[in-house]
Amino acid sequence: KKHDDDEEEEEEDTGPPLKEDPEYTKYFKMLKMGLPMGAVQNALQRDGKDPGIMDLDPEKSLKSQLNKDDDEPGEDMGVPLKDDPEYTKYFKMLKMGLPMGAVQNALLRDGKDPTIMDLDPEKSVEFQRNSGGKKKKKGKKKGKKTKAEKEKKEKKLKVRRKKLFWNPIDEGKIKKHSIWYKVKGAVDMGKLKYDASEFDSLFTDTSNPADKKKKVGAGDSSSGPKQKKSTQVIDGKRGMNGGIILARLKMEYSVIANMVDNMDSGKFDATQLRALQEFLPTDEEHQGLDSYIKSASTSEEKKKEAMDDLCACEKYMVAMMVVSESASKFDCMLFQSQFECSLKEIVDEIIKLSNACKEVRTSSRLQKLMAVILTLGNHINTGGTGNLASGFSLDALLKLDEAKAFDKKTSVLQYLVKLLKQNDESLIQFKEELPTVAEAGSVMLDSLSADMKQMKEEVEKVKKTAEKEGNRLRREAKEKNITVAELIAEKADGSNNNDQTDYKDKTPMEVFSLNAEVEMNKALTKTDDVKDSYGEVLEYFGEDEKMPSNEFFGTINKFISNFYAAVEFVDKMEAQKLKEEKRAAALQAKHEKKLAAKKAREEAMAGGASEKSAMAASDALSADFTEGGDRPKPTLAAAAAAASLKRRGSKVDAKNGFIAAAVAATKKKAEEENGPPLGGIAAMAASAAARKKSVNDIGPPAGGIA
Repeated sequence: KKHDDDEEEEEEDTGPPLKEDPEYTKYFKMLKMGLPMGAVQNALQRDGKDPGIMDLDPEKSLKSQLNKDDDEPGEDMGVPLKDDPEYTKYFKMLKMGLPMGAVQNALLRDGKDPTIMDLDPEKSVEFQRNSGGKKKKKGKKKGKKTKAEKEKKEKKLKVRRKKLFWNPIDEGKIKKHSIWYKVKGAVDMGKLKYDASEFDSLFTDTSNPADKKKKVGAGDSSSGPKQKKSTQVIDGKRGMNGGIILARLKMEYSVIANMVDNMDSGKFDATQLRALQEFLPTDEEHQGLDSYIKSASTSEEKKKEAMDDLCACEKYMVAMMVVSESASKFDCMLFQSQFECSLKEIVDEIIKLSNACKEVRTSSRLQKLMAVILTLGNHINTGGTGNLASGFSLDALLKLDEAKAFDKKTSVLQYLVKLLKQNDESLIQFKEELPTVAEAGSVMLDSLSADMKQMKEEVEKVKKTAEKEGNRLRREAKEKNITVAELIAEKADGSNNNDQTDYKDKTPMEVFSLNAEVEMNKALTKTDDVKDSYGEVLEYFGEDEKMPSNEFFGTINKFISNFYAAVEFVDKMEAQKLKEEKRAAALQAKHEKKLAAKKAREEAMAGGASEKSAMAASDALSADFTEGGDRPKPTLAAAAAAASLKRRGSKVDAKNGFIAAAVAATKKKAEEENGPPLGGIAAMAASAAARKKSVNDIGPPAGGIA
């Protein structure tokens, strides 16, 4: 019997598996990509689908799992949808006049399927979901099921299991050395120690959803605490975002509405004002909230209950609904909060541009530099004769760095720097006379003019709105026989901080608009002045009158940057050249000294050298020794040895004529300078030579230290 039932269910499941259903396949792909189940269910809810779909078996079709009851619908024993405790409040919202879109948004916000409102409110949800589109099997005529069979099937269908959605590995891909081959059949659940009842309570559900709904309905009359759910007319996400903004402000919504009505920004900055303006009710939201409030206005108690059920953002919207022209008033408040800062930024830019125009016209160094560049350019192009240029456009300044000489290394700009260094170095510092030009490079005069025009229009708009509101308040104040300032203070419960001493009959926004108009006129005058000044600059340099200011000063700034890069390069090259020249001079001097020493030795070795030539040889040798050779020269050491031997009475023969001459010259020089007798290394060398050689045979000239 059980086998027959299973076979029948298999035959009936003709639809695609849930995981391959085109409507839900992307959600199972999200799971495969590693997204958590919560994120996938949020995506289902966002797309208006039931997130509980993910609790079903992905290997079976959705149709077979939703329509497991009898082939034919049978009798609807469930609670009508409109009376279902889970959905009854949404049908009440419809009765109170809220639009269908607002009710569906409330369903979506509460995590429910918004399409539930498309079902028949007179039939139960379960009946309508389980009876749709079930086909009968061909060739099989089913008889009426017995009560026992129905109870058995019903009992079977009530068991719901929690699903662990993993990606099983194909058994054919499991190798013998894999972990899955080794652990296959290693653990038997039946042999494990565990609490079966605990397992079933955690991972299976045998309760009937219809019973749960009835239980919830029966519990409504109980004395237990009822969880409060706010009624939302507006979009859930919008309501949540608005609630976050309002929670940060920590102000009563009626106070905010009163401030907006009086166009009093208080301590609100531009960001807060912009956020509050964003959550003003739209026409659709206004209509829905208005209908909701009217339907609950039968008594003050019901009205209070209805207001308490609204979310924070909706309560703010209701408070703002009584403010006339709230959007325009917010525009005025925003403009007021930003006016001073915005105007200062524009005026600062105007001043920068004005100063830069004055600097480029009055700089004497820039004027002389341009003259040098013109002369140099003419000389390069024509040799200084013939068809000479009388001037050049500013873009030519940037070409000086690009143009190279025939050596393909030196640029015209580098040569210009060298020329200035040789003739008038003060021109190299021409930048000192242009301190504001760098900042003016980012200023666009046309943009400033457009900004000023827009601000002027906004001042006019604020002025009109302020006058309109002021006239309304003046009429109201006249009826009460008080001033506008007193009326505003009265409405603000005496908390109005605006100084109305000089304008008893003007609103704060009217006073602001009048002052703003004065400041704007001053700024417009400065703008006109800088336009004239810049026009004179273009004429001064012979440029096109339509040339944008940022392009003009940007070109000068780029030239300044290139120029000082060239100065740095030239300085570096000149320093390197000077270093090389000093090194070459030192090498040349050393070489000349070596040549002189060599010549003196050659003359002394030639024989018959005079005492003068010996003295010259000695001077050369002494100089060579003194100037830091690595070790004393052999000839000098030999001369020293010979001199020492001679003092001892040793014989020095004619073969050592050079040594004798050197000794004589050295001795004579020492006598003239009254210096001490030879000693130190010379004496040591002489002693060594004396021990080594016989008295009558000195041998060849001594070498090395000896």
